[in-house]
Amino acid sequence: GTKKIKKIMEGYIMNIDFKQEVQNHKEDLLKDLFELLSVNSVLGTDITEETPFGSGPRKALDLILSFGERDGYKTKIVENKAGHIEVGEGEELFGILGHVDVVPVVEADWISHPFKPEVRDGRIYARGSLDDKGPTMAAYYAVKLLDKLGVKWNKRVRVIVGSDEETGFRCVKSYFEHEEQPALGFTPDAMFPLVYAEKARVTFDHNLIFKDEEGSYDYKLVEFNAGQVLNMVVASAEAKLSGEEKDIKEKFEKFLSDEKLEGEINSGEVITLVVKGKAAHGSTPQFGINAGTKLAEFLNTLNLDANGKNYVKYIATRLANDPFGKELGIEYSDDEMGASTYNYGIFKYDPVEKVGVVKTDCRHPKNFDLVSKLEKLQEENINIVVTSTKEAHYVPKDDELVTTLVDVYRKHTGDTKNDAFVLGGGTYARCLKKGVAFGLLFPGKQDTMHQANEFLEIEDLLLATAIYAEGIYKLCCE
Repeated sequence: GTKKIKKIMEGYIMNIDFKQEVQNHKEDLLKDLFELLSVNSVLGTDITEETPFGSGPRKALDLILSFGERDGYKTKIVENKAGHIEVGEGEELFGILGHVDVVPVVEADWISHPFKPEVRDGRIYARGSLDDKGPTMAAYYAVKLLDKLGVKWNKRVRVIVGSDEETGFRCVKSYFEHEEQPALGFTPDAMFPLVYAEKARVTFDHNLIFKDEEGSYDYKLVEFNAGQVLNMVVASAEAKLSGEEKDIKEKFEKFLSDEKLEGEINSGEVITLVVKGKAAHGSTPQFGINAGTKLAEFLNTLNLDANGKNYVKYIATRLANDPFGKELGIEYSDDEMGASTYNYGIFKYDPVEKVGVVKTDCRHPKNFDLVSKLEKLQEENINIVVTSTKEAHYVPKDDELVTTLVDVYRKHTGDTKNDAFVLGGGTYARCLKKGVAFGLLFPGKQDTMHQANEFLEIEDLLLATAIYAEGIYKLCCE
């Protein structure tokens, strides 16, 4: 008797129609998400102990935790920086890491207000819709709908929410100093099907060794500036020269037209040269055009002062057009994690302060020992200094966590051609001993993260919620 009933019960629970259950919660999900999207949670300047990243991120964090409380779950806030909503029961802890802080906006570039969510053509337009308020709410509702169905949990599930992902992960760093580390989990802050590994990251500087000047020259390099952040390909570079103008204008214009680039030259007391490149993420420098290295290539054709020449010559001959490090002999790739990439993100040259630097951001496979390679490099007039290292993050592709989630993704989308992959960028997954990044952006869909008019398709939000629900069910329920 009881065995039979148990069997029927198990059979019943196994037949959850996940897409239908998401439909049943759709209105509540959208209502909560719209409220969360209405909070301007850009890193603020009003820093206090209560609001360590400003009042906006704190308000968004409080709001999402209040949803958990309203729905009857245990919530906790840690050092006002991060918090969690806990559901389920069991020894093991499963973590889902999302964030409610967002990147800044230029309001003039938006069609509708970035913090007044609006639906147009089935898309929710708002800052944070795709990165990462929409995905975080999808994951929360996935857990909630399972719980409301009365599933039998064999793990505790925590939706862990940070409020400083965009500016340094200080939120989760602080959180894990005080709280239990989940045995496994995922972050809904990347792309489907799944990211099972993230490359290691090393940042290093190429510093010019200044020499006493000698010899004659036509132009003196008095300034070279390009790039604001390490993890973007330089979109604009500027140099200033002193010297007689002569034929530099014609030379520069010919260079621009040969290279199919835009730029400008202005002469006065000093000659100012500007080159425009094409931005790209620092983890994929091969997709951009580095304005800094292009400008150095032009300057290298001129008769410059000794230090200026040494600086631009090094860039033009050792770094330019070489996102994979061939010239320096630091090229490496393997079948599993792909190629090492090098982004020359910040250039600064100032002969008065004796600064001549190119700051570099490298993403490389886990089996490559870049640091010891860099220590052995002998470059003329250049000193190479490593400024930071971060280990690769890696969960084997055949691990149950990976295979279970990818199978659920395939079942709900019918997509069999895309497979779990390796990312050059870094996500919250690296904060988990055993964590992967899982959605929410679907293959072939427009990625508007960090852009004006960021949007999330409602259909994608609902589909992702169903995928998350079944994935969590398979991993955390009996």
